[in-house]
This record gives sequence, structure tokens and C-alpha cells, in this order.
Amino acid sequence: MASSDDPPPRLTQGELAPGEVVALAESDGSRARVGTAGFEVRVPGGVPGDRGLFRITHVGKNAAWGRIHQLETPSPDRVDPPCELVDRCGGCPWQMVSLPAQRRARAEALHALLDPLAPDATWHEGAGPELVTGYRTRALMMARRREGRLELGFYAPGSNDLVAVDRCVVQHPELDRALRTVRAILDRSGLSTWDGPERPGVIRAVMLRMDPSVGRGLLTLVVTRDEPRLHEIARDLLAIPGVVGVFANINPRDGGPVLGEVTIPLGGADRQRVTYGELGLEVGPTAFLQTHHQMAETLVARVVALMPRRMEQLADLYAGVGVFGLALRHRAARVVLAEAAPDACADARGNTAHLGTRNVMVIEGALADTITRAMTPAPDAVIVDPPRRGLDEAVVAALEAPSGPRRLVYVSCGPRALARDLTRLVAAGYAITDVVPLDMFPHTPHAEVVVAASRQ
Repeated sequence: MASSDDPPPRLTQGELAPGEVVALAESDGSRARVGTAGFEVRVPGGVPGDRGLFRITHVGKNAAWGRIHQLETPSPDRVDPPCELVDRCGGCPWQMVSLPAQRRARAEALHALLDPLAPDATWHEGAGPELVTGYRTRALMMARRREGRLELGFYAPGSNDLVAVDRCVVQHPELDRALRTVRAILDRSGLSTWDGPERPGVIRAVMLRMDPSVGRGLLTLVVTRDEPRLHEIARDLLAIPGVVGVFANINPRDGGPVLGEVTIPLGGADRQRVTYGELGLEVGPTAFLQTHHQMAETLVARVVALMPRRMEQLADLYAGVGVFGLALRHRAARVVLAEAAPDACADARGNTAHLGTRNVMVIEGALADTITRAMTPAPDAVIVDPPRRGLDEAVVAALEAPSGPRRLVYVSCGPRALARDLTRLVAAGYAITDVVPLDMFPHTPHAEVVVAASRQ
């Protein structure tokens, strides 16, 4: 007879057990409590409130995975997903969750992280988009030739298995339409595709970015090497409506990021126009821009609204092509755009020139090396928009210093890193005044948030 002190029996692979989905999750879709002991199981495609039988598909040392075998009581927040590939692609894992429930889940996660740091902050109503399908204005699709046919698509979760996609419901229709023609042209070319170090091929991926307000964009072929035929193919690609420039991004590596470090023009324009309200910018093919253009315009407007009306010195750190700093150029006597990526800095300098503004300076280089220059003289206000990993140590130290700004606006796509950085900044005397959640990526767990803070 088992002792009352014995641990409850573990789940076993292949087991069928009753359970309930209890929460959405940042990865694997959702979390469920399964079996009489209520083991936590990671379940793709679950909606909080779903009840039924769960099949255990894998049991690891510290986690278990499963799937819904029989849905007996659907959650009131369950909806029909707009994409038939949602179970295979995994790019938008919350499609079967109603939009209000998606937004509640993101808001609850943000409150859990930020409430202890911001007891007196004003939480603004979350900004949600009109477009929740057909919203992505930038696509990066992998290429693979199978059975003689070139396919474009996305990797299945946790693998390099390509899920071919002829129509992506979250990509802008003009983008989708153009990419179907791109695929057909590349298919006819006969060029091989990259399929790992053993089968290196030529074409790795296709990237297309359009501004829907002007209906034009730049197409980039990610390739392992520069091939003479690419220049010939570019002529056909430039005939696609909306494609104004074609490039080759060279990435010979066996792994790592999809994009390489060298981009060469193949034909057409070397820049595309992108508009944010009244601000019109010219940007190159590899510039980082938000993938939801409508919400990017909202983001810029929210950041501008949180900044002082007049500033002597404004520092825009992790500035990219300079969207925020250039949008605020009329409010500051001097604006510094600090950015590490050379291509983005070139775009920022070009836009500073074509806008005819003389009070903007671009500082190129890693912030660990340039932060002192970027923060001298001491700025009245600072905008930071770091990558998901959060602020570099040198940036946090500069903000903590007595010469740090009186006003800080932090744009974050990584809430956990945001909370980590804000913990230090609050300890240094900043008080969080405003929190603005943005529904930048519908149907996904990714959260974008703008936080404003001040100190005396």
C-alpha cells in the first residue's frame, strides 16, 4: 500500500486524462491542469475554460506537453481561428482565442510585472487596431524546393520543418499577392534553395516590406551567395506591382539569424517611402520597422504625447532610422539619434537631410561605446526602444546617474526585461507615471508597451 507521503503518480506519454485549460502562455499556446493531481501540461490551441480529455504527447524532466483529444466543454472565449494552418504553422498561436480574452491575458501579465513598480501610474486604455487580420506589412518567409517546386512558408514550432503558405491571413493582402508572384518567378528560375549545411543551395528566404498608405515597397532575396542570375531575375521581380526595388542579402552561415550582414542592390530604387502621420521617411531594405503599420503610427503618436512640449536636448537611444526623434524634432533645440546598425544610421542621416532639419545629430556605434557622447550635454528627455533583451548595462548606468534625464519614455517589446530595467531605475529615483499597452501583434502572446517615468 502506498504511503501518504509518496509523491503523486506522474503523467505518462500517451496517457488520456481529463483536464481544463487554465491560462494562455507565452510559448506552447496555453497551460492546462490535467489528471486527478492537476499536473500542468503545455497545450497548443487551448483556450482558458476549455474542458475535456487531453492526450499526453511528451513528458520531460520538468514539463509535460499534450493536446486536446476531445473538447467536451468549449470556453466561452473560444472562436473559430481564421487560418486553417494554425495547428501546423504556430506563428499566431492565439487565433482561437477571442480578441477581448487575448487583450485581457496580455494586460494581466503586464499588471503582474509592473504594478509593484508603478503603484501611482496612470494605466491608459490599451490601444487596439482596427486590423486584426491582413495587418502585417513586412513578411520574412523561408524558401524550400520540394519535389521540384519552390515553396515559401514558415517553420513549424521548434523545428526547421517548412509549412508552405500560399496565403497568410495576417499579412496585408497586397503583400500576400506580391509574394505569390515572387514565388512563381523564383520557381521558374530553377535556382536551388538552402536546406541546411549538407544542401546549401542559393535561396534561403524572401523578405518584402510595404507601406500600405503608399502601396510600394522593397523586396529582398536572402541568399547564400551572389549569383549572376539574380540580377536577371530582379528584372522580372521589379515588374510586380508595388515592388520598387530588389536586393540580395548575403548570408553564407550555417545557422544564426536569417539575415546576413551584406546587402547588395539588384535593381530599382534603393529606398522606399514610409509614412507615420505627417512624417514621411525614406528607408532601405533592412531597416527595422514595426510589422503592423497602423499600430506603428499609433505607437509614434503615443510616444509623442508623453514627451515634454519643449526640450533643450532629446536623446533617442536604439533609434533605428530615427522615427521617434524625427517626429519630435520641432520640440527640441537639439536631437541625438544613437544607433548601432550602420544601415539604419545611413537612413537616419538621409532623412535628416531630406527633412531639412539642422538640429539632429546621428551617432553610430554600439551604445556601450557611444552612450557618454549621446548623453552629453545632459538631455532633458530620453526615449529608449531596445530589442527584446532590454537595455544594455551602460545605458542603465547612464540613466541612473545624477545627470540622467528628468523624463524617460521606454518602448518595450520584452515586458520581463522592461520590469528588470525599471526595477533599477525606480530605485534610482524615477517614478513611473504612465503605462500604455499596445495590441501590436494580434493573435500572438507578444506584448508591446510604452512606459513613461519622471524624476526630480
